[in-house]
Amino acid sequence: MSRRIIIVTGKGGVGKSVISLATALKLLEHDYKVVLVSSDPAHTVLNYIEVKSKSDDVLNVCRNFDLICIDPVLEVMRKFKALSEYMLNWFRSRGVDEALAYELAMLPSVTESMGLLKALELYENPNYDVVILDTVPSGEALRLLYLPRIVSSVHKRLIRASFTITKTASKFLSLFVGCGEYFNRMISEEEGFFNVLEKLSQIIEKPEVTSVRVIANPDASSIDVAIRSVGYAQTFGLNVDLAVLNKYIPREKSTELLDTWIKNQETYLKQLESSIHPIPIKVLPLFNEELRGIEKLRLAGNIIYGDEDPAKVFYTGKVMNIKRLGAEYVVEFSLPSDITDCLDIIKQGDELIITLRSSIGLIEKILPLPVMLRTATPVRAEFERGKLIIYFTR
Repeated sequence: MSRRIIIVTGKGGVGKSVISLATALKLLEHDYKVVLVSSDPAHTVLNYIEVKSKSDDVLNVCRNFDLICIDPVLEVMRKFKALSEYMLNWFRSRGVDEALAYELAMLPSVTESMGLLKALELYENPNYDVVILDTVPSGEALRLLYLPRIVSSVHKRLIRASFTITKTASKFLSLFVGCGEYFNRMISEEEGFFNVLEKLSQIIEKPEVTSVRVIANPDASSIDVAIRSVGYAQTFGLNVDLAVLNKYIPREKSTELLDTWIKNQETYLKQLESSIHPIPIKVLPLFNEELRGIEKLRLAGNIIYGDEDPAKVFYTGKVMNIKRLGAEYVVEFSLPSDITDCLDIIKQGDELIITLRSSIGLIEKILPLPVMLRTATPVRAEFERGKLIIYFTR
């Protein structure tokens, strides 16, 4: 199997760090060399393996398993020092307060992209077979990956030429921005930035290399975020191959206090299944204590993956397919086999709420709409067993 990148995402607090660590430890059983990258400022991943150090050096957790906790701001300063200093000096020259100048000098979208860029760096390191990224890639970070495609090679040459012209006039410009000495390094960093983004975008769009795994809890808020995360990742060409529902209360643990919770979580699970079908969903039950320490995390990995290899691609494809047919947009997606009818379709803001009849009663499928459909109106639908087609017009 080729080397892999696994991006673990989901709403804050759902257990991304636990699932990332459990996945890493399960991979060791299949003889992979693993590195886990955390870009969470709190680095809660360290709490779960009971390590206090927050150094950004490589931490060896156990044989064939390394952990790296990065500070995105420091990564920007290291990799794009000249560009950062240029912006810092410009803000200073405009009389901006020193502390605020540092905040504003952080390159827009680049800070959010540092986890992805670190994953690329480690993917190219022959010492590792699998890179796990414990983070939430923002929409801005994913949009940034498309910059090299928008800016053609001609435009890149024009940008380089503009820097060359600016360098020639640096003595004049330094009267205004005080940064003439940084231009040579800026040219090099700017070109390197485009190159690494282009390489990253090519790699993360390969489903055999990169997988996104969405984590959720059985509650309304995290289910909504999970569904949106799937839609957003697929819009930008990333393959979501698995979802994990964490902290699911087993039915045998039912009590008078928990009975309503258990009934509700079954509804949330069904909603998640219908909304991201056919992406497989694995369930990790709620434990009677916090999952801290290698042994408990290893147990969680065994429950999630069983005898399966966590590095395998569990699913390749899209939840929703969109095509244009004349003046209409046609949206088609598959449904679980126990869905027997589509009762209602309502557009609400940037979502489509679809009421379906299933084996457990009525459920709602939430469909986050891409930008191209947010100003369109659903006009009719065709339901077949296992498939729903919706037509939109503007």
